[in-house]
Amino acid sequence: MTDLHTDVERYLRYLSVERQLSPITLLNYQRQLEAIINFASENGLQSWQQCDVTMVRNFAVRSRRKGLGAASLALRLSALRSFFDWLVSQNELKANPAKGVSAPKAPRHLPKNIDVGRYESAAGY
Repeated sequence: MTDLHTDVERYLRYLSVERQLSPITLLNYQRQLEAIINFASENGLQSWQQCDVTMVRNFAVRSRRKGLGAASLALRLSALRSFFDWLVSQNELKANPAKGVSAPKAPRHLPKNIDVGRYESAAGY
C-alpha cells in the first residue's frame, strides 16, 4: 500500500515514458489528479484502496458546486477513470470505483439563424 501522491507520481511517469504524452497533457492530468488527492486527504483516505463509488460521486458533486463546468468535470472524471484503470492494471485496486460515475451532459447550443439577405449576398445572388 502506497500513499496517494506516490501513486499519482508513478502514473504520471508512466504517461510520460510509456505513453509519451505531451507536457501540456501531463500537466492537465496532474491538475485533475491533485484535485482528487486534496479531496481524498480531506476525507481521511490513506490509500486508493479506500476509495469507493460514493466518494467519487461526492467528489464530482463538490467539484460541480465549486463552479466546475460540465466539460471540465467530464475531463476530471476521465482523468480519474484512467488513473484508476492504471491502478487496476498494477494490481493496486480490484476494481475501478469511477467506472460508473458519469459527468452531467454539457449544454448544447443551437446554431444561430442567418438572415436570408445575408445568405443571398454571401452566396452571390
